Amino acid sequence: MKKISMLFVASMSAVALADASFSMSETIDSHISQSSSGKPMIMQEAEAEREISVAGIDMVRIPDSATHKGLYFGKYEVTQAQWQAIMGDNPSDFTGDLSRPVEYVSWNDCQEFIEKLNAREEVKKAGITFSLPTSEEWEYACRAGSTGDYGLLADGREGTLEEMGWYLYNSGEETHPVGQKKPNAWGLYDMHGNVWEWTASADGSNRIYRGGSYYVNASYCESDYRLWYNPDRRFNFLGFRLAASRTGK
Repeated sequence: MKKISMLFVASMSAVALADASFSMSETIDSHISQSSSGKPMIMQEAEAEREISVAGIDMVRIPDSATHKGLYFGKYEVTQAQWQAIMGDNPSDFTGDLSRPVEYVSWNDCQEFIEKLNAREEVKKAGITFSLPTSEEWEYACRAGSTGDYGLLADGREGTLEEMGWYLYNSGEETHPVGQKKPNAWGLYDMHGNVWEWTASADGSNRIYRGGSYYVNASYCESDYRLWYNPDRRFNFLGFRLAASRTGK
């Protein structure tokens, strides 16, 4: 197994961040058709739009806010299978199950993956452009409305790290297949722990990553915590998650 650089341990100690009106009886009845399941077609279309799958990447539409609009997020961290399908190799240290998150990839490696993914005809036809999320987008998606340390769950309460993530004290010091813990209220898995996730945001010449990993204690997995590193560095605790938007929006 590749060894974790002690530079990472040192870096962690240096960072602690954190329209129109209408008649309901006339317009809705006359313009919303019913499907065979009894659901209005408009409702079905909205539900279908909330979760999409393009080039084998499952994406969730994140609720709009004043500063975040039209944003999709990867339901899961990018897996080794997805990386291998695009890049033709698997750089990961923890192998044996391709549903584990890909790791040992630099920020620059992620950019090459995204460039190749966006060049695929199926992605172009879908009208989607993939990218890394910004650090701010990442935290917004992670919290799912929470103001506490961890994201909200579907039942409206703040989740615990044990429920939502793999970290030092429950991981066995290795990555785990994505999607095994509870998702946050917006349907995103592993936003806390498993592998740190590169973002598009910079701190000087470095690139910011978020979320914590299997190798750190709970405080590093909190929603507001961030670290940064040189964009060409690779570690077996660092992977990524995709963001996307509709082309031209």
